[in-house]
Amino acid sequence: MSSVQRIGKLKPGFKGSQMNWIDNDGLFLVSNNTNFAFGFITTQDVTLFLIAVIHKGTSTVVWSANRDSPVQNSDSFVFDDSGNAYLQRGGVEVWSSDTANKGVSTLELLDSGNLILRGRDGSLMWQSFSHPTDTLLMNQEFTEGMKIVSSPNSNNLSYSLEIKSGDMILYVGFQTKQPYWAMGKDNRRTINKDGDGITSATLTANSWRFFDKDKVLLWQFIFSQDTISNATWVVVLGEDGFITFTLLQGGSSVPSS
Repeated sequence: MSSVQRIGKLKPGFKGSQMNWIDNDGLFLVSNNTNFAFGFITTQDVTLFLIAVIHKGTSTVVWSANRDSPVQNSDSFVFDDSGNAYLQRGGVEVWSSDTANKGVSTLELLDSGNLILRGRDGSLMWQSFSHPTDTLLMNQEFTEGMKIVSSPNSNNLSYSLEIKSGDMILYVGFQTKQPYWAMGKDNRRTINKDGDGITSATLTANSWRFFDKDKVLLWQFIFSQDTISNATWVVVLGEDGFITFTLLQGGSSVPSS
């Protein structure tokens, strides 16, 4: 029956709309540890939906495929026999993993909140961790070439955060985006080692860690004095341009910039 919620993974040949899982709040796939779920999430307009990964305990959206192209309750998410995952609106594709005919065998929601497509040999073919929206999860590697982008604010301005030229830079998105803040100039960071510049960042139990191309730890931004076991922290870029660290279990947050 299509309305039975799946645990951990989906096989190719899956198709459904929000209406099929209305009894499960639109969610059709749950991680093995039940901390995260994937499915259709209501937007501010209750007739429109995102396909998204949420943290179940707080209903926090941590990734969405179609933030700028919400769909209706009859529109379908498909994981087809070719191994491609995609979302349709009125029969037109609005998002795709672009993994058709690449040997994909399963779609999995990991306990980390990472939505992945895995090949027959177990290899990673696609992951949501490589395509963030406005949120980064613990142990999600944020690398040069990736960016997170805030939702547009009331002035239709968005902020974006990316690693560039050896630094992490926050931009405000005018017609030509302007640098707004840089981690390398923030006196709250801890310098572990001098180096040529950072190329990646990872959120851990109580700090944001910044590494060079050889994975040497150069900087830390310690956002909590407490190391809480089994905690789930996220970093979110808000529409106000603030970067906020949030402990999802407790819902407490510590703004950083």
